[in-house]
Amino acid sequence: MKKILSIDGGGVRGIIPAMLLAEIEAQTEKPIAELFDLVVGTSTGGILALGLVAPDRKTPANPRYTAEQFLGFYLEESHEIFDKSLFYKITRGIFSRRYHARALEKALKKYFGHTMLSEALAYVVIPSYEIHGRFTTFFKSRDVHTKKIEEDVLMRDVARAASAAPTYFVPKKIPAYPGSSFIDGGVFANNPAMCAYAEAKELFPEEELLIVSLGTGNPQLTIEFGGVRTWGLLGWARPLWYILMDGSSDVVHHQLNHVLPDRQDAKRYYRFQIELLEKGREKLDDGSEENLNALVGLGQELLDANREDIRNLCRQLME
Repeated sequence: MKKILSIDGGGVRGIIPAMLLAEIEAQTEKPIAELFDLVVGTSTGGILALGLVAPDRKTPANPRYTAEQFLGFYLEESHEIFDKSLFYKITRGIFSRRYHARALEKALKKYFGHTMLSEALAYVVIPSYEIHGRFTTFFKSRDVHTKKIEEDVLMRDVARAASAAPTYFVPKKIPAYPGSSFIDGGVFANNPAMCAYAEAKELFPEEELLIVSLGTGNPQLTIEFGGVRTWGLLGWARPLWYILMDGSSDVVHHQLNHVLPDRQDAKRYYRFQIELLEKGREKLDDGSEENLNALVGLGQELLDANREDIRNLCRQLME
């Protein structure tokens, strides 16, 4: 059986799946890159996916980070990454993206250095969207080696391209793809688990599959009609981004429940998700210490509520 990991987008809420992956590594005493044959991540999930398959500089056969170590990306870097520009504060974001990309690119360089996509310790796929040609893009480590159609690019550039959320960061240009500009893959696959399934069927056509899909929290706050009915283009811009992400994620979960139903001996599809009931926790970009601590608390709640499933999953991953 081939094991597939899928990680949703969700900005700072990437803390939640990072904590679950740290628990999996603790129980199995093995790194994520060894436990899974294919890792797929969108946006913040793409950053996390790349972080867990990046090789160590001194011992390239080993991963550079454990999941617990990569939590540092969120806990230590989020405040700088999501520091609003002065122009945004003046205009309230009507005429500009919300954040400069400098802090994000600095953090990605710190964590990934000059590591290339081809160096990934497990197959990794990162969705993005190219806005000039208007087509979906999948950065695939295997295509660098096998199909020879994928340019080998820096992991940090892939992470930056995949997390350029509209209205938050400017699109990313990558020198290997002149004339192209990439944005967040969440515009079409915020929950990339079905993309992971399709990729796995191509990679392992004769194999049974186990898919583990990790959410970053399910928003529960309502959008009141009284306010919506007066919205125009500007009013809808950011709420529409959240709606598209939430809706597509729910559809993928529904599909995979039917495609990979449980069998008598074992589950073939796990989805770990938690409700975001408190106001403000659904924000992708709240890097305040209070919010980060609250997300750590939510991650712990997810672990506590799913102890049995996590133990069963770890047993399957070790088989």
